[in-house]
Amino acid sequence: MSVASHLHIRLDEYDARIRTFIPRYDEMVAAAAQAVCACGDAAPRVLDLGTGTGALASRILEGLPASRLTVVDEDEQILALARQRLRAPATAVTFAHGSFVDLVLPSCDVVVASLSLHHVRTAEAKGTLYRKCRAALRAGGLFVTADCCPSADPALAALERGAWRQHLERSYTPDETNAFFAAWAGEDVYFSLPDEIGMLRHAGFRPDVVWRSGSNAVLAGRAV
Repeated sequence: MSVASHLHIRLDEYDARIRTFIPRYDEMVAAAAQAVCACGDAAPRVLDLGTGTGALASRILEGLPASRLTVVDEDEQILALARQRLRAPATAVTFAHGSFVDLVLPSCDVVVASLSLHHVRTAEAKGTLYRKCRAALRAGGLFVTADCCPSADPALAALERGAWRQHLERSYTPDETNAFFAAWAGEDVYFSLPDEIGMLRHAGFRPDVVWRSGSNAVLAGRAV
């Protein structure tokens, strides 16, 4: 499924509309990009899984301009937008069209993902992907993901969901908000924060929470 049909928007609206969908979106992406600086390399090989329009990749290049990026997305149309965003001649960016679940991942120093891994629908498949990322990383490499990771406690998760609803209703009617939640529930899977940490640890990472707001979090895991 394309990003446009998944979010029920036109692709040229994506960068503006994503902020109406995700609370503190810019802060989350900035935190993920900043975490990449912990890789300890001024010119890391970075693999971006589900790059979208290249927002996170762009922020990484701002902080580490000598980075060498491989950006992956299975939506050819949104990958074209990333090409436009990341086309500066001074940048070393390779574009890969395909599913990060199916592609052979190249060797790298950092793996990143932003609002993309919730499309992996089962814990088994996600664990397999995390192990695949660990195999692609050098020893001591870094994995960074920014995504929805709700609390395991149902009461806390309900509070987080309510805050998300309030954010959406600043831009959309209650009926529109309900329609978004219903559509996303059929396509996205959000594992709890403890479950995500457990899967990363089991895959060979030493995970930390480097940023959190409501149900959204940035997790960073050092390859051990």
